[in-house]
Amino acid sequence: MNHEYTIKDLIDAALRQYNFDDSITRSQVEQAYRDVVGEFIVMLTRSVNYEVSSRTLKVVLSSPALKNELTYKISDLISTINKKLGKNEVAKLLLL
Repeated sequence: MNHEYTIKDLIDAALRQYNFDDSITRSQVEQAYRDVVGEFIVMLTRSVNYEVSSRTLKVVLSSPALKNELTYKISDLISTINKKLGKNEVAKLLLL
């Protein structure tokens, strides 16, 4: 029996086997958030944490006014982050 695998297939399998795929996804989502919101908002962001199992991005902001403003744009932010990632990874965005 002849099995042909690409390098990508083998790397993906190894990452899954050693549970690195969640760490990579988490890092990609958190970086996509930073890229989407820009430098100014990143400076007002205390922490960014993506929970892979619930597909929830939690963002702690230092400015209540910014939190209020971004609350109106949650669906746009989710859409733009997912577009940047090339997949629908983020289902929920919590602004704290």
